Amino acid sequence: MEIQKRQHSILEIWNNYWFRPAPLFNLAICRIIFVTFQLIYILKPDYFNNILNRASWPDAVYTPLPFVQLLTLPFGWSEPPPDIFIFAIYWITVGTGLFALLGFKTNLSLIPFSLGCLWMQKYLYSFGKYHHPEALMMMALFVLALSPSGRVLSIDDIVKRIQFNLKKRKFETFNIVEENSSFARWPLLFVQWMFALVYLSAGLAKLTNDGLDWFNGYTLQYYLLTDGLRWGSDLGVWLAHNHTMAVLSSLMAVGFEATFFLVLIFPQLVWIYIPLGASLHIGIYLAQRAPFFQFIALYAVFIPWASIVQKFTTRPWSSASNQKPEILYDGLCPLCIRSMTVLCYFDWFNRLIYSDLEQRWPRIAETHPQISLQACLEEMHLILPNGAVRKGFFAFREILRYIPILWPLQLVLYLPGSSNFGPKIYKFVASRRKRFNQCSFETCSIDSQK
Repeated sequence: MEIQKRQHSILEIWNNYWFRPAPLFNLAICRIIFVTFQLIYILKPDYFNNILNRASWPDAVYTPLPFVQLLTLPFGWSEPPPDIFIFAIYWITVGTGLFALLGFKTNLSLIPFSLGCLWMQKYLYSFGKYHHPEALMMMALFVLALSPSGRVLSIDDIVKRIQFNLKKRKFETFNIVEENSSFARWPLLFVQWMFALVYLSAGLAKLTNDGLDWFNGYTLQYYLLTDGLRWGSDLGVWLAHNHTMAVLSSLMAVGFEATFFLVLIFPQLVWIYIPLGASLHIGIYLAQRAPFFQFIALYAVFIPWASIVQKFTTRPWSSASNQKPEILYDGLCPLCIRSMTVLCYFDWFNRLIYSDLEQRWPRIAETHPQISLQACLEEMHLILPNGAVRKGFFAFREILRYIPILWPLQLVLYLPGSSNFGPKIYKFVASRRKRFNQCSFETCSIDSQK
């Protein structure tokens, strides 16, 4: 009995560590960062050309890895695949990557995207040159494909919420930053542990291969001079002539790699180790042209994105509800429900109040007699904290000021002539809304209350 209790306790600790509810927002942000980085990486012109040019290499240097052979078996066990096959793999990977970035059929898109990226990287490795920076990104992409990384910040989620609200015929406020899942923690922890193992392995390799000679500075000077001359890095050559700097850099590199695992025990150290690690990898690139940019992107797994957003949300200007702009919308209108759902979806900092006219009109009529019910039914109104009122196109444009993630749209809405054409376009959409959505707000009980 005692043994069973102990086993149950150990299992409970294990489950609590890996599957404790965590914000889905953190996982979704990592999905966006990882997929964006990998898309930029494979969309570089020299990347695709580099893959195609491998076909012109001698067959003697082509040793296909098992995963490459598995997909190219119809073309021969040891023969390079034709260009049309590589072309298809490449563009399927790019297409599914864009879907994964936007969150359209997220997991279904992440699987072929991860497989495509892995195959292309394995194909390049099949010609005898191996580089370790890409491995961790490949693992991270597969972990994302097996996780609920599209539960928020995705087209899938937005569409699902809109359909749910339309089915209920009612919009209710929500905040995606506050939504948790017991499966949102383990993918990030997995990548964090891989980081700890990779760095620990690198530190031990330096000590194993070079011993204490690594700290004498001459070993690092040799590598700096060799790589600096090979890749044309003036900074690397200059650093190679500075023995004191080489000794300090050797100590810092091994110290960083050997102690990085402390971030997993004391999460507060992330604000020391992550900037230090990013600086280290940028310095290595400038001095030795060793690209570890994947690691910098993968550092996103250590950042508590949801907590950062929530800290901004609790600032004084956010918590005082009477200081927030108030949106007046027609709660019986399907288009209004869609619009409010989308706006609320990106209102991470909770900076807006959403008021259904059906429920709020008596109070609004008392506090803002200059606003008419008919005008509110025709177009959206926004009441600013200073009491000023914006309506229609100008209300929407003003709303964007309070939603940072949508600020790029303001560049379009403030183009020359937008103040003239914007209201016309808005009224056209509003007229189509009345025709197709068949809103009957006028017959609602609000009239009797009025």
